[in-house]
Amino acid sequence: MAKSFIYDSIGLSESAVKAGTYSATTFTPAEAQITDEHRVIDQSIGSVITSFDDGDAIRFDLGSSQTANVLAVNFNGAEADQFKIHTGASATAMGSAILDDDFDVDSDGGWDVFTVSGSGRYWFLTCPDDTFLNMTEVIIGTKYDFDANPDINNEFGEEFNTDINISYGGDEYACKRHEPKTTWSWNWPNISSSMKTSLEGVRDSVQDNKKFIYYDETSYHYVRMVSPMDFTEVAYQRYSTNIKLREQLA
Repeated sequence: MAKSFIYDSIGLSESAVKAGTYSATTFTPAEAQITDEHRVIDQSIGSVITSFDDGDAIRFDLGSSQTANVLAVNFNGAEADQFKIHTGASATAMGSAILDDDFDVDSDGGWDVFTVSGSGRYWFLTCPDDTFLNMTEVIIGTKYDFDANPDINNEFGEEFNTDINISYGGDEYACKRHEPKTTWSWNWPNISSSMKTSLEGVRDSVQDNKKFIYYDETSYHYVRMVSPMDFTEVAYQRYSTNIKLREQLA
């Protein structure tokens, strides 16, 4: 599998969230049905939604029709349940699920990623079975597989963020603000114009404020882009760029 970015390209984090119930494919708003449903798009994996039970649904209103090819869900503990995704033009008529079968979740925690194919202004996340206890965040958007691997000499590091205070006597005291954050930095020295367009799509969607997922062919990492990607034309329709990412702890 290729390295990839999974990111919100449809404006999910800015969408209007509504809790409710559903019967067959009809959504009915019910504000008190789910607790803290907004947490699924609050750009944090540190807090969960609760009371998301059998027959409940969350509706996301994007404001206009958008197309996505991936869905990623984060859990902060074990889950073994099912959910469905619907999308369409109606705020109440959900239509058929994007996939005929349920999305089966069998997770020990962390990110679970699913391929989808759908378009619509309204997206619905439904719970057809049991209760979700540990759902923290949802990303719906684009999965971009790297067209070319980065150059060698990639940099991997850690940011400690420890405050060191020095007394008048010269003694040092450390205040650790949080666990270390991994950083990644690499270069693409010679990429095509189509790859440039794809990377510009990532950059323009997430900028430096939206968190997204970097998949390194082994693990999913929740990250933020530290600085924008700038492109230099090194030959006719060939470009170079670099990127730096910082791990997000929550």
